[in-house]
Amino acid sequence: MVAQGRDDRSVEALVKSKAVLDVLSHGPSTVRAISECTGEPVSSTYRLLDNLSAAGWVERGLNRGEYRLGIACVRIGGQIESGLDIQQIARRVFRAHRGQFGVWGLFVRRRLRSVCIETRTREALQSYGQLVGNSVPISVGAPSLVLVSWLDAERYDQLLEHYAYTNEMGGTFSTMRVNAVERARMVRDTGFAFDVGQTLAGSVTIGVPVFNHAGEVQAAVVLGGLSRSLETGLSALQSPSEAGAATTVGSGAADVRKVGAPVRNVKMNPTDRSSAGLDADGADAMVRLVQAAGREISRGLGYFGDYLGLGLED
Repeated sequence: MVAQGRDDRSVEALVKSKAVLDVLSHGPSTVRAISECTGEPVSSTYRLLDNLSAAGWVERGLNRGEYRLGIACVRIGGQIESGLDIQQIARRVFRAHRGQFGVWGLFVRRRLRSVCIETRTREALQSYGQLVGNSVPISVGAPSLVLVSWLDAERYDQLLEHYAYTNEMGGTFSTMRVNAVERARMVRDTGFAFDVGQTLAGSVTIGVPVFNHAGEVQAAVVLGGLSRSLETGLSALQSPSEAGAATTVGSGAADVRKVGAPVRNVKMNPTDRSSAGLDADGADAMVRLVQAAGREISRGLGYFGDYLGLGLED
């Protein structure tokens, strides 16, 4: 039997360390859970964590017995992200879908508005070419609802209070908040938002989130200029028991959700679909097309989690 050389042992240690970091990239975890995921004995896992902690790559979590990524990892991730051009990434993804009829757009939040920073459309729809620079209030449209639905609870509450204050909502604030939380939960549960005529006049717009390397929502990718015939099917996908209820945006909250951990897209079962007299296949296919674009842009920003719970994790 040939003894393992020093270089071989070094490579093996790096591979094991990467496996530990991969586990922690999905959130804090216990030693036993890390051991099970990596296939390493608990004693070896402790040694790996000790070495990674000494280098600043790993640190103790908030809960007893848990570990999480250290400041060194976070700092490097931030440096990498700052060098990424989300518009260039979106441009590349939009080009790959250039045969799709409609208007692709990338929206980011700027204070209390959602602003379009990138767009691509087929030649037949050049009238929408000036969408870049346009904005909608954070209370209006699919991109706005997407951008607020995946915020953490603290940031959401700050945004909502600011919105209520600037709009002098007074006593209606509590009612608006309840409705907003429910809408946001529906968007997270189904993995998309849509509007009719709010983002692009006279047409349907579908929006999904774009996540950065930390699993935080950074932008919303939308496909607009779509036929209004999709409205009923989209409503059915989001509210199988109440098909026909159109989505109107108020605001959103992630009060009970972990940032960057979206849940599985909810689809209608055949019974719901037939009882409502609807065929949502076309709407479902369109939603999945936009979700595929959102996933591609998220990957370009370093997010390799299971995007929207669709079973696409690497």
